[in-house]
Amino acid sequence: MPPLRRTLAAALLLAFVPAGFAATPTKHEALQAIRVLEKSLVGSEADEAARVIVTYADQSEDVLVDLGPDEVPWADEKWGLDKERELSCQSMLLAAFVAGDVRSQIKNDRAEDDTYSGWVFAIDAYNRLRAGGKFRSPSIESLSKMEADGTLLQHARDVQSKEQQAAPDEPQKKPLA
Repeated sequence: MPPLRRTLAAALLLAFVPAGFAATPTKHEALQAIRVLEKSLVGSEADEAARVIVTYADQSEDVLVDLGPDEVPWADEKWGLDKERELSCQSMLLAAFVAGDVRSQIKNDRAEDDTYSGWVFAIDAYNRLRAGGKFRSPSIESLSKMEADGTLLQHARDVQSKEQQAAPDEPQKKPLA
């Protein structure tokens, strides 16, 4: 994984993966955690669900989630919130992206990155988070517009193709780590 991608993933994961998490969550635990985030993105239960999802994606051999500036462009945005709130929202949107990607892979029983499903979940999470606070993510709004226009799926395919072309000789590994 290129250093920028590794740095981005590491920085965002720190918000959710506690040191010393004993065991990889099971597929069932990951699905339960995804259901929690489908219902709510705030509170301790949502925070714990986000930790489970991100840990599962990071440690499980059953899924492959690619993270980088093209997949999570909101990670570098400044939204005018206090630093803690901004990091919290960005981290929850990362967890939502991972949840959508993981859910698709579990449903299809195939460890194959699904950026599109990650974005769809992140767009929904963004809309729900914005209802509770005043901030704006130009990149997520752009993704949402593409979804409304019917072009988001092709954009996801283009991003995934670009990622595969950027590192054609790299051995298959878990980009989330």
